[in-house]
Amino acid sequence: MRKKPQILVIDDEEEICNIFKKSLTLEDYTVLAALDGESGLKIVKEEKPDIVLLDLMLPKMDGIEVLRHIKKIDKNIVVVVITGYGTMDTARMAMKFGAFDYITKPIDLEYMNAVIKDGLKISLRAFADRMKEKKILKTARSRQARLADMKHCREARACLWEVALRAFVLDDDTLMAEWMEDPKIGKDEKLELIKIAEVLRADMAKR
Repeated sequence: MRKKPQILVIDDEEEICNIFKKSLTLEDYTVLAALDGESGLKIVKEEKPDIVLLDLMLPKMDGIEVLRHIKKIDKNIVVVVITGYGTMDTARMAMKFGAFDYITKPIDLEYMNAVIKDGLKISLRAFADRMKEKKILKTARSRQARLADMKHCREARACLWEVALRAFVLDDDTLMAEWMEDPKIGKDEKLELIKIAEVLRADMAKR
């Protein structure tokens, strides 16, 4: 089980890679880097990162081609493309080929972090959907209730599924602790979270 969200930066400017590494490591992410598309795709195959930050202007293999290869390797990997002012049309094209979002140079690190957090939510939901399809979580709820829909969320709160998934997929139990200690959340909902957590713990132990 991966301990931290893993982010891969593919950019031919080593200085940009180093800036991203420094900034994102401080945010408690594991950061990998590649200076060209071929090296980046090799890392994607081996590591299956949660997020890929992909520069569109790469030598030999351009960013659009790299994006298409990433989606063939694993369609659930979230790709955020990096573009300059003069390549906005290419960024929009990347969205058509499956990019989650784009950020522009010069990079606004605060905005980039917000995009990454949104991307991780998408990644977690995709993981939850795959688990539901395999019926791994079928014992997490009683016979009288259906599997929780991740769209059923509290305002300004994470969904019940995301809380449990963060704890056991990303090893981040902050949200779970907040839910368990919040007096506004009912006992039944807390018990529900514990049941989901138990199923996830058992499944992760088998991997």
